[in-house]
Amino acid sequence: MIQRLKMNKKKIQKIKLHHFAYNITPNTLELVIELLEQLNCTVSYKEKNARWCMIEQQPIPIDIQLIETQHKPIPTKDKINTHIAFLTNSPQKYLKQIEKWAENKDLRFIQGEWSNKELWLDLPDLFVNFVIEIMHTSVVK
Repeated sequence: MIQRLKMNKKKIQKIKLHHFAYNITPNTLELVIELLEQLNCTVSYKEKNARWCMIEQQPIPIDIQLIETQHKPIPTKDKINTHIAFLTNSPQKYLKQIEKWAENKDLRFIQGEWSNKELWLDLPDLFVNFVIEIMHTSVVK
């Protein structure tokens, strides 16, 4: 029995992470794509009329799926621990850029931080169950 299990293990390929999925509010897919393009992401897959898509940031081999859902956004304080995190040498620059973009689109913008190097933002008109974190690269050194 033990010998047979060892043989089967050799045939099984290692599991590979493929994507994460996050919910966005109805009719906002194009806005969220536009926002994430500012963070160097691109659409990797989208069917013609689908209200979901996959985004990526090359060369990272993992996608994020954005799905429009009818669920109401949860309060920011309850969703800050679920986030899409980005690294940069200038987190404040990106936060200001997104804040200005949100203002131009008439979207609510909420900003917070865990430290002066770990910042997050919420766009509650778009994000149902997550926020975006923008961290300084020194956090991972």
